[in-house]
Amino acid sequence: MESKAHYALIGAFVLFAFFGIMAFLAYISGKQFDETYDEYLVVYDTPPRGISVGSEVRLSGLKMGEVVKTELELNEDGTVLVLVKIRVQENTPVYADTYGVLEPLGLTGLSYIQLLKGDSDVRIPEPTGKELPRIEGRGSQLDNLLEGSDSVIDNVNLALSRAINVLGPEATDDFHGILKNINDITASINESDLSDERVERFLGAIEQAALDVSTASLSVDATAKDVATFLESDEIRNVLTQSEQTIRTAEQTLNEFTLLAQSGTATSDEAMRMLEQFSTTGLQDLSLAMADMKRLIESLNRVSEGLERSPVEFLVGEKREVTELPQ
Repeated sequence: MESKAHYALIGAFVLFAFFGIMAFLAYISGKQFDETYDEYLVVYDTPPRGISVGSEVRLSGLKMGEVVKTELELNEDGTVLVLVKIRVQENTPVYADTYGVLEPLGLTGLSYIQLLKGDSDVRIPEPTGKELPRIEGRGSQLDNLLEGSDSVIDNVNLALSRAINVLGPEATDDFHGILKNINDITASINESDLSDERVERFLGAIEQAALDVSTASLSVDATAKDVATFLESDEIRNVLTQSEQTIRTAEQTLNEFTLLAQSGTATSDEAMRMLEQFSTTGLQDLSLAMADMKRLIESLNRVSEGLERSPVEFLVGEKREVTELPQ
């Protein structure tokens, strides 16, 4: 009986320990058996450093879920996308323009996904079938800095190379020469006789030069005012008015000469056209008329010669010979 009682105590202790461990695991995991979740895909086109299964998903700094799966997707253009499947608590406010930013988790090298809201107040559509809603993924500030580190390093190398060129042997010699010239100038100043009297005379000369410049500026100002007054006088205005009228008259005269030249050009063109027409048709007609006139004169000459030789014969005709026939 005593051994059976010990077995019962051991069994009860084991069962109590088992249920205690299960309750502890449920407590530290923060899950409840009846709790439901929403799942989304956060899409990154750059490597999401520090993200793995179990990484936290936060909203406004509070943990709302975790990463449950990571996979790759190959596009038709050959680019590779990283798909991070997250699971957040039901009714977590996720909008159409919500995006996930990588945030470093201390100095451990791990990261978590921080969900940030854009300007839209439209909730993200519910998943249809097996296709989960997608959220834009963005890298952290550290990632952006690392992406631009190559150009920064190139610029630093370029600056160092230029500094080395500036501090070369020739530049060092030039710098030493400048220092030597400065030393020579200071030594010359120290050796020169700069008494108080000479300094005062020098300052007095500068002051007198300043006064002369001031007087000259006043004279220039007065001259400018006189010129302005002269330009605003009635005589100048009359001269300007007459000049303007003269210019207008000259413009009208030039316009008339232009019209006259155009008319002369048109007249000369008409004369040339008439001469061309006469040379083409009139000369031919004149040549024909001259030929007819020549023939007429020849005919008249023959008539006059016939009249002079025998008027009767010309009028009656030549006397015909009579031939007698034998009978």
